[in-house]
Amino acid sequence: MKLYYSPLACSLADHIALEEAGASFERETVNLKTKRTGSGEDFTTVTRKGMFQPSYWIAVKR
Repeated sequence: MKLYYSPLACSLADHIALEEAGASFERETVNLKTKRTGSGEDFTTVTRKGMFQPSYWIAVKR
């Protein structure tokens, strides 16, 4: 499962909960100003508006 987050945003809460539960997942940072992920991918290819959706939706889509 791959989850996206922006540092200091509420999207980080899911990651903290999963880590505490011992679940395995991938993380990818997103710059919300440039709409680019940490690996350089255009975030609008993940979510059309380039905004965070509920984490479960993004994880299932990937």
